[in-house]
Amino acid sequence: MQAVTNYVNDLNATVGAAWNRFWFTPSSAATLGLIRIAAGLLAFYAVATYAPDLEVWFGEGGMLPLDMVQNLYPGQWSLLFYVPANMLWPAYYLALVVIGLFTLGIGGRISALAATAVAFSFFARGPLVTGEFESILSFILVYLCIGQADDMFSLKAVWRRHTTNSPLPAPPSAFSTISLRLIQIHIALACLMMGWAQLAAPESAWWSGEGIWLAAGRPNMPLIDLSGLGDHPRFVAAWSHIITLYLLLMPFVVWLRLARPLVVIAGGFVWLSFALASGWVPFAAAMLTATAAFVEPQELRPARELAPTA
Repeated sequence: MQAVTNYVNDLNATVGAAWNRFWFTPSSAATLGLIRIAAGLLAFYAVATYAPDLEVWFGEGGMLPLDMVQNLYPGQWSLLFYVPANMLWPAYYLALVVIGLFTLGIGGRISALAATAVAFSFFARGPLVTGEFESILSFILVYLCIGQADDMFSLKAVWRRHTTNSPLPAPPSAFSTISLRLIQIHIALACLMMGWAQLAAPESAWWSGEGIWLAAGRPNMPLIDLSGLGDHPRFVAAWSHIITLYLLLMPFVVWLRLARPLVVIAGGFVWLSFALASGWVPFAAAMLTATAAFVEPQELRPARELAPTA
């Protein structure tokens, strides 16, 4: 019995140490800083695209009346639910300002929470005009509220450097690690679900190698003319199968440290090619932003911070 007890104690200690190391080892905010900039720009873009039809969608007598949205989506909540029709444009511009401050790294967690709230408010106010892009961007914004995302690559960091005369960044934080881990796990699960969905696609399009045609099927959406590939079915099939293979393998292989850089690079090629073929540039950019969470923070630190001190 003593041997069993010792084994259980050792197992508990080993698993507990691995768990704490995975979640709570302090890390630099370098990766989070870049993700904050990318996510902020995407959120700014997402809200800015409402401008041409802002009143058409949300205005008085618009195509998405408040009563209809609340009836169809009773669980939705949006700050725009409380904005009078005559204050719609001021609220819109205020939202852009809030997201801009977050992108620049001004305001810490308060601006992160505010930017997330205003972006969510537009997504929840018009759920019938949102899609996969908003879903991916949403979880990135939520997790950025946890870490110290403005400690690096921000106006706050520039101000700290000039006021303290020190090239050293803010100290590593466990909150930054937690934020990165949540993004990593979520994007890995999202890739797995997308890969599984491709295998279950109608008429087995991805199985047969015609999936890239399915993605490029929307009129006027592809960024490149794919008509010339009609005579090269093997190339199209290989392209389709590579995307599916990446989505199915990425959630497992990316946790291997030596394979991680290759997976991140492969993700860049996969999402760039998908954006060219489908025209879903914002969605592909959001996927790339989330995949960047696997970039090691120490690889992004400026050279002067890595230089030995005298």
